[in-house]
Amino acid sequence: MDNKKFKILAIVDAVIIVALIVLMMVLKGNYNDQAQASVKEQVGAFQESANSVLQELWKSVDQNGMAWKLVYATITGDKTEKSFNAAVKAIEGDQAARFKQLSYVFTAAGIPPKVQNDINEKGGLADKFLLKDEGGVKEVACGKNCSISFTFAKGKLKATDYKALVELNMASNFKLEAPAEFHFE
Repeated sequence: MDNKKFKILAIVDAVIIVALIVLMMVLKGNYNDQAQASVKEQVGAFQESANSVLQELWKSVDQNGMAWKLVYATITGDKTEKSFNAAVKAIEGDQAARFKQLSYVFTAAGIPPKVQNDINEKGGLADKFLLKDEGGVKEVACGKNCSISFTFAKGKLKATDYKALVELNMASNFKLEAPAEFHFE
């Protein structure tokens, strides 16, 4: 009888061990799936944040380039309001040159051309350039948190204020936080 009990206990032990191994394999698969889903979610959130910052930077650098071109055209041109307005239209309308300039800047920063095209397709070039045109004072965007002004009196350039353009520090306006520490629950 002891031999019979021993066989029954050995069979029960074997069944329990096999059941535990199967349970461990099932749980391992579930944990792996959960971990992969969690990593995918966290990586996606960081990529979305990084892309958002890149799109904002893209537009800001575009505004900055347009502002420098406008300052140069206004100071070296005939200094009339008519000439200023023509320069604004010409600069805004030359999207191919603006994209090319942005591409040079972003390529130098190590951003691959495919990413640049994606940024441009999703966000495009800067929307606003001439922000205000009131009473002979024209306020122009020169990047994020940056604007310059041109003052005209009787159709002639009276004063320019592009100090903000000269002192603009892009790094202080755009921050990309490090990705959150990985958490698996």
